[in-house]
Amino acid sequence: PFSEDVLSGRPRENKTMMNGIACVVVSMAVGQAGEGATRVAVVNVPLVSENYQKTTDLEAHFEGIRRKLNEQRNTLKDKIDRTGRSLQEELKPGTDAYRERRKQLALLEAELQWFVESEGQRAEQGLAESLKEIYSDIQTAVREVARESGIDVVLAADKLPEMPPSSAVHVRQQILLQKVLYWNPRLDITDQVVTWLNAKYGSDRAKRANDVAPPREPHDRHDTLARPSAPAGAAPKIPDR
Repeated sequence: PFSEDVLSGRPRENKTMMNGIACVVVSMAVGQAGEGATRVAVVNVPLVSENYQKTTDLEAHFEGIRRKLNEQRNTLKDKIDRTGRSLQEELKPGTDAYRERRKQLALLEAELQWFVESEGQRAEQGLAESLKEIYSDIQTAVREVARESGIDVVLAADKLPEMPPSSAVHVRQQILLQKVLYWNPRLDITDQVVTWLNAKYGSDRAKRANDVAPPREPHDRHDTLARPSAPAGAAPKIPDR
């Protein structure tokens, strides 16, 4: 239903070459599977990430950071607004006080711009590092599940979003991102990967909580090896010489 150019944006011969390569790869995989030499599975990576508890926790963490940054930004904006109103309503242009207030206003505006750019960049960098960390966790989980199940090759497979497309360009990008067009449901190990991930994440989180837990206070303030105190009124014992 689509022309070659709409789907790929490339000349027809390039697409033909890619189709030839894809046929060779699929033929090799089918031949190996038929001989029982290679076991293949698929994983829906976006679905794994969506159901990974760490993803939910990180989203809540960064949402808290965004709220805090917005509060700080709004505080600076309110201060700028108050300074600007006082400049217009309370001070006479041309006076030293007016010039000093204008200088303060310029400094506040520069501080706001620096805050938005620097803190926004820091938040984006932290988010990018967290996304890489989640993907690394997924790779580890896929590897371990595959090893436990005797699987040799795991392909990333997902589906087109069910939401209405926003544009033809967006739909084209989504189509070109599809890596596997069909798979037997019995090859899907997405649920096993999610289970492995969340079990490992819960175990690691519990271990970290135990590691940082404060030590229990002893019931008795005195050390168990300390010498017991003498009864009230008793004379102190003089050591032997």
